[in-house]
Amino acid sequence: MAKAITGDQLRKAVEDQTFIKGGDVASAEGVKYDFRLSPRMLKAKFGRPVNASHLTEVEMRDLEIEPGEVVFVLSEERLELPSNMVAHLSPKRKLSHAGVLTLGGFMIDPNYRGRLLVGLFNLSATPFPLIPLKKLIAAIFYVLDDEELGEFPKSDESLDDFPDELIQVMRKYEPMAVQSVSHQVDKLTEELRALKSDIRSHEDWYKRFETSLEHQQKQIENLVAGLQTEKDVRQKGEDTLTQAVQSIDRKLWWLRGAAWVVIAIVIPLLIAWLVKTFGFTKP
Repeated sequence: MAKAITGDQLRKAVEDQTFIKGGDVASAEGVKYDFRLSPRMLKAKFGRPVNASHLTEVEMRDLEIEPGEVVFVLSEERLELPSNMVAHLSPKRKLSHAGVLTLGGFMIDPNYRGRLLVGLFNLSATPFPLIPLKKLIAAIFYVLDDEELGEFPKSDESLDDFPDELIQVMRKYEPMAVQSVSHQVDKLTEELRALKSDIRSHEDWYKRFETSLEHQQKQIENLVAGLQTEKDVRQKGEDTLTQAVQSIDRKLWWLRGAAWVVIAIVIPLLIAWLVKTFGFTKP
């Protein structure tokens, strides 16, 4: 009958890195070991496997499982199981309570080499953050007895990254769950509200601009009317002035003529008086 590796024996396997490589002793609890989330992840939105430690701040915002979405991740630890050992995986309750379902096989065969490949499906209505080194899945290790041993195949390849065929599938993958559709509808509703508010703001601005334009048009019309009135008044004033000047000129011409007449009459009389009075005689 298979015997579970527990307690001190399990912690020593982690410390000595026998069949668990790159593990943390703190993750060995009682009868199980909790595998941690690697920074290496495969999310459809990125279109390729990414390393969370190499992402920009903007890209880090998308490092989550959207409602109705599946994201594939790798474990931080690697396994190198001997031919007499198997492992049984069990989902973490904290993930289940958050509405995240763990996908994949839950039995690891003898002679397995590589990391754990786990699919995470978010069946909740809330995005679930992907945080490297958080606990991902638990494992209990069993040593088989002699009667359970057999000729188990050995693989020449180890799983250290996402398979090419899985990458190709994820490039075409789109979440189709009702929760995801609801989440997208909520986003579109918010965007529509913002768009309506923006349009309403533009309409208010246009109305204010139109009112201002009408006011300016009235002022321009009043100004033009005032200028026309001023022009008419000045033109009338100039006509009156011209008539007055012409009248004065006519009077001046009459006065000049009268003056010559007076001179022609007075001078001979003056000369006659001087001759008579003072006895002046002509030379």
